[in-house]
Amino acid sequence: MKSEFYSTNRLSNSITGIAGRISGRASGIWPMVALTAALAIALSPGAVNAADDEWTKVPDGYSVEKIETPDGVDLGVSGLAINSRDELFVCSREGQVWKFLDDEWTLVAEGLHEPLGILYDEKSGDLFVMQRPELTRLVDEDNDGKTDYFQTVSDDWGLTDNYHEYAFGLVRDDSGNFYGTLNTSLSWPGWAGSDRWDIGRVHDSKMGRAAPYRGWSFRVSPDGEFTPWSAGLRSPAGVGMSPSGELFYTDNQGDWNASSSLHLITKGRFHGHPSSLMDHPDFKNRDLNDIPTGDYQKMWTRPAVWLPHGELANSPGEPTFDTTGGKFGPFDGQIFVGDQTMSNLMRVSLDKVNGQYQGTVWNFIRPLECGVIRQVFDSKGRLYVGQTGRGWRSSGKDIFGLRRITWDGSTIPMEMKHVRLTKEGFDLTFTRPLALEALENPENFQVESWGYKYHADYGSPKVDNKKLPVEVRIHPDNPAVVVISCPLEKEKVYKFTLSNVQSQGGTRLTNNIGYYTLNVLR
Repeated sequence: MKSEFYSTNRLSNSITGIAGRISGRASGIWPMVALTAALAIALSPGAVNAADDEWTKVPDGYSVEKIETPDGVDLGVSGLAINSRDELFVCSREGQVWKFLDDEWTLVAEGLHEPLGILYDEKSGDLFVMQRPELTRLVDEDNDGKTDYFQTVSDDWGLTDNYHEYAFGLVRDDSGNFYGTLNTSLSWPGWAGSDRWDIGRVHDSKMGRAAPYRGWSFRVSPDGEFTPWSAGLRSPAGVGMSPSGELFYTDNQGDWNASSSLHLITKGRFHGHPSSLMDHPDFKNRDLNDIPTGDYQKMWTRPAVWLPHGELANSPGEPTFDTTGGKFGPFDGQIFVGDQTMSNLMRVSLDKVNGQYQGTVWNFIRPLECGVIRQVFDSKGRLYVGQTGRGWRSSGKDIFGLRRITWDGSTIPMEMKHVRLTKEGFDLTFTRPLALEALENPENFQVESWGYKYHADYGSPKVDNKKLPVEVRIHPDNPAVVVISCPLEKEKVYKFTLSNVQSQGGTRLTNNIGYYTLNVLR
């Protein structure tokens, strides 16, 4: 549906107006009978792990500031956007949009249905929100800062009353196209409580496709044309765009998804969850349960980076690229990802090998006071972190919040900065030159590897987990680089655990564990 207008008054007190406009566009799809924004965003069940003391750290030079949210308002942050004037726009899982500037809050809109993404268009000044049923433009006719009308940009996907059918976003390319992701339906009767959503489950998996385009990424053109983009997503809770215009999303561990993960999106790609293939033209009228798991695996494009479940992530949010030009410290161009369950902020460094992305993930800050799913940088290079824990457990004492992380502009923390695959092993680049004493004991640099199973089961154990023999030396041309030689295998995760490592100035390593995803060899 394109360019339909409706008044905010229609939605100010309830969401029934928008509920009546949603319809499944294929036979056998359950109509939406009840909608609620009180359910949780994240997306993989599991116990919240208590943080070890070694992880409860903030890197040197960084500070975390609590932003006071509006009095009496539950602000479960579900989307963040900022403009060149550093006006911060916050959408909440409770259906509101707020503006934050100079420590003052202004209500922009309310009555939305669980918006999980927001975007500010710098050229037009428009705000766009990714609601569960549609992509919406907020129209301020009289320029008073308050929304007068909601304009439907696109609602060309299906929706039932299944709680798991989230819609995430939102990014836009240089041509004005929007991109977002759609969650699968919780279809297993034992979880969903009913067999009416038991549609599209493959090989007795837990998630299915009870409405069109569940488990797809999509593109919406400036005039509202909807295009399915890639299939096989499960719980794609965040989408981000690199400075060069490449799309990435994170997925949550679950059926057909061995662990949480970061993926590159390209048109036509299959990310691994078969239920969405019900909407793929090549699989029309085919029984997806007649296709062996091995055939799906041949179609599957592996994640760029695994985010090991329980150790590092449980329910990751959006990937946010550091485009601050060094205002946020020595990590320019890298990716920051939060986790809703573990309440941590991770850092990812990509390594492009033979045209394919792989790379390393570390903890950056853990824990914060609540689950982290959204981030945005302002013009000063400060990172705003949006938090929500409502409905599902999160590590920390809060159920929602907003934090601002600032680098002091001078202190260089001691961290692993990059890991690059070589033909013999890995080059570990640090933010500061190393004190050579750490190299005297090989046990200070431990490396282990494992693989994951691709199957319909919920998550995967580590497969072929082993500690590797290593040789370690300093790079002859760079005292900030350690050269590690070890056995290499493709399609494995390599875990680096470093002990007693510090800089030449005596600064200890803040985060001592990193995980490199090796998809292809050099």
